[in-house]
Amino acid sequence: MPTILIALGANLGDCGASLTLAVDQLASDPDFSLEARSELLTTKPVGGPSGQPDYLNSAAKFSTSLSPDQVHQKLIDIEQSHGRVRIQRWGARKLDLDLLLYGQQITKTPQLTIPHPRMSFRRFVMQPAAEVAAEMLHPELNATIGQLWQHLSDASPLVEIAALPGPAVYQLLAATEKELSDSKLSFANDLLSYPESRNELIASLQTLTEQQSLHGSLPPGCRVRILPWWHGIAEVLTQSNRAVPPSTEPARLTVYWNRPEATYGAVEEGWWTHEERNGLQAQLAEAVRGNVHAPRLWLEDNDLASAVTELTAAIQAI
Repeated sequence: MPTILIALGANLGDCGASLTLAVDQLASDPDFSLEARSELLTTKPVGGPSGQPDYLNSAAKFSTSLSPDQVHQKLIDIEQSHGRVRIQRWGARKLDLDLLLYGQQITKTPQLTIPHPRMSFRRFVMQPAAEVAAEMLHPELNATIGQLWQHLSDASPLVEIAALPGPAVYQLLAATEKELSDSKLSFANDLLSYPESRNELIASLQTLTEQQSLHGSLPPGCRVRILPWWHGIAEVLTQSNRAVPPSTEPARLTVYWNRPEATYGAVEEGWWTHEERNGLQAQLAEAVRGNVHAPRLWLEDNDLASAVTELTAAIQAI
């Protein structure tokens, strides 16, 4: 039977009892066999409305005879039996059950995405997950849960934004900075420039890539450094056949943003045609898939507002 990994969380009511009972309910079901459960972990809320109480989180590993959709429905049924009501995204809840992994299966439907799209960079998910399923492989990142957790624990606090350059990237970082209002965050917006020609743009990006100190050092007291480019983007923009070099220091999180049409304006018109841009975007996506085997957030056609929401919560979670 396939092995599955489930994340559990709650911050309303008797949270410890709810998490324990939820695992027991699954373990007593003949379609599930419990292999391991983690200790309970107290964490701060990430994303969602302010003023929420702390969460308790845990993880459990099972084998099951059910399909992914059937497991998903079973988790919803248990949530509802505990009084879970979905009113506000990332809001307080009596019980939250997420199917993180189902063997090596990759599923993307309107109802269910496996692997869970935000699991790899969320400390409150990965710490208990690594306790019970360090050997399980994330099929999209080609890294084990243990390796991903170690990366979150050991990598320097760098976040790289993998997106085609333009004013929208500046706006993304400026809005995220405003949302976070954290003096221990360092945004590299001052390094962004938008020349008229594509050759000048590529030269500027290559210069930034060569400035090793941007990756190698952090401002005093800095908790997270957010860089508005990706270490391979200059090679992608030149459509070079050269292998994308590894970053001088791997980012803790890479955020890929496939910007929707509305985020492109007059500045980018001098750089490439619509067809060229689509081709470059595809190359960038492939470069991220092929080179980033660490925590990443994949934003596909998110508008600026939703990209800000996702990036803000992701930075809080790492």
